[in-house]
Amino acid sequence: MTKLRASILAALMLGSLMGPGASAWAQKGTRLHYSTLFNPGTIGTISGEVVRVEQVISGNGADYCVHAILATPRGQITAILAPKSYMQEKGLAIAPQDRVVITGSFLAISGKPFILAMELSGDRTMKLRRADGRPAWAVGEDWHVRPNPRKMSATVPAPAAAP
Repeated sequence: MTKLRASILAALMLGSLMGPGASAWAQKGTRLHYSTLFNPGTIGTISGEVVRVEQVISGNGADYCVHAILATPRGQITAILAPKSYMQEKGLAIAPQDRVVITGSFLAISGKPFILAMELSGDRTMKLRRADGRPAWAVGEDWHVRPNPRKMSATVPAPAAAP
């Protein structure tokens, strides 16, 4: 019984440490997109080989966002691509060992390097976002909600241009 109480107390304390900013990110129906982090001042191009592809819950939790982890001359970087459903609908696919060139906005999330992909080129070219960061799959104007600046920042300098 004591272990159960201690576990409940620890969970409550951990939840309270997350603060109101964390709950804003977790609200179902609040359309918080990675695209809110898009910064035209950090646009660049990078090339590399896909090491793995991940599906990460995003937005309102109704879909997965496809991420591609790339091996580049400057180390690994995660490319944030598009919702899984959008990629399936458009017949867009990416797999480990694909060689790709990605243009997008470089940023850091919790200190890790990311590129918010605007265009991905490999066997074919995928247009994923406009020059202002608006996703190709966006409907209406609810795609651009201000992010929590404590959690994310656009601080990663763009790597050298692709060959």
